[in-house]
Amino acid sequence: MWRNPIATALAGLLIGFSIGYIVGQGDITTAPSPPAPQAADPHAGVPGAPPMSGAPGMPPEGGRTAATGNPQLLEQARQLEKLIEKDPANYDHLVQMANIQYDLGSFGRAVEFYEKARGIRDDSADVLTDLGVCYRETNRAAKALELFDKAAELKPEHWQSRFNAIVVRLFDLSDPKGAQQELDKLKALRGSVPGIPDLAALEQEIAKRMK
Repeated sequence: MWRNPIATALAGLLIGFSIGYIVGQGDITTAPSPPAPQAADPHAGVPGAPPMSGAPGMPPEGGRTAATGNPQLLEQARQLEKLIEKDPANYDHLVQMANIQYDLGSFGRAVEFYEKARGIRDDSADVLTDLGVCYRETNRAAKALELFDKAAELKPEHWQSRFNAIVVRLFDLSDPKGAQQELDKLKALRGSVPGIPDLAALEQEIAKRMK
């Protein structure tokens, strides 16, 4: 569908935070036991999409899909389902379940749990960003953008939400002007916010589409 291979990669490259293997933000003694910590590698991409410049390589099957059917995640999901049944208003458990569904590629279910968590507390830029990725994966780009914008408002230094907003505006909503405005905001964070990737390919694609 995409003629430019760089554009093809960038179109599928969204940054999220969900790591289903890590269960819990605090010491929840009844939660499933997590395995050994994984390398710090935010979720990004769709099957086959290469990583951003400077990012670690993805598994051959690409991004989040590597976790699909993972028996450990499935077991954690079963245990969390029981915990949520007993305490349906537990924010941490809802987010944990959403994270696992995200990792399993069940984006519709992840949306359900993230939204339930937001109904209890709606102040996490990371949750908003992961939820935005899920909406984009389920073909609701405008809703995804709304959430990325809210994440950036909550946490101005949250570069991942800005990056995602660029991708959605440029490739999903055909709005290169809006993408350029988001890119300018992202570039303004350089020097004060670590981790911002090389943006050259995005700049080139925006410039091409602005002509």
